[in-house]
Amino acid sequence: MSKSNLKISKPRAYILMAAAVLAIGGISTYAFVSSQHTDSKTAQVATSQTVDSKVNDAYASISPDDIQRAAGDADIQWDPKSYQAVALVHIDSIEGGRTYSPTAEQYVLPQTYGKMTVREVYRGDIKAGEQLTYSRLGGTVTYDEYWKSLNKQQQDKILHLNKGMKPSDKKYIEVKMRDDVDVEANKDYLVYLIPQTSKDGKQHEYLIGGAQFGLREAKGTGDAVTVLNNDTKEWEGVNSVVKQD
Repeated sequence: MSKSNLKISKPRAYILMAAAVLAIGGISTYAFVSSQHTDSKTAQVATSQTVDSKVNDAYASISPDDIQRAAGDADIQWDPKSYQAVALVHIDSIEGGRTYSPTAEQYVLPQTYGKMTVREVYRGDIKAGEQLTYSRLGGTVTYDEYWKSLNKQQQDKILHLNKGMKPSDKKYIEVKMRDDVDVEANKDYLVYLIPQTSKDGKQHEYLIGGAQFGLREAKGTGDAVTVLNNDTKEWEGVNSVVKQD
């Protein structure tokens, strides 16, 4: 099991990020990530959810006060035509976060993973009605899990920045790109997918790529489906979006 190499630029906190592992999913380079602490009021607003959205959401049981938040900048090379599958899906569950990918068979930046059901297929060989495993860059893991995913050089860098001590002020760490959006359970999305399979062929899942460009909240059915533009915050017809892509 190899651990990812890191490129550090002007570190300001104890979060170190990899550039190489982000080439998949439309992200070519990733700058450093800095720690961001939020007050309890901000955290409550950011993590407030309806009762329904908490169902099948492993993150819902984590107190916002226990999470250290980190955000970084990325150079996203968005090319929607490069994705093998495009579909309207329902997010059935968020099963948790992880720092080891069973399909890539290596340590990665924190990911969120879970189950999704395909509702409409716009590209690719997946079928409506299928339930698939998904993964996505950005997730919440225990700091211990995050620490174990780092190699010795990375750990030593953090220790140096933290006066020789392993950070222990928060039990969990959430790592995501600065302008990215969160995936939520029990919502529909237009997603851009990359199929992934382990070397032995036993593990299969679909990477939701493209950060905020590759995950767009959806509502409606059939030709009436509209999807949220995460930049303009406007709702757009799914057919025009997919045809344009």
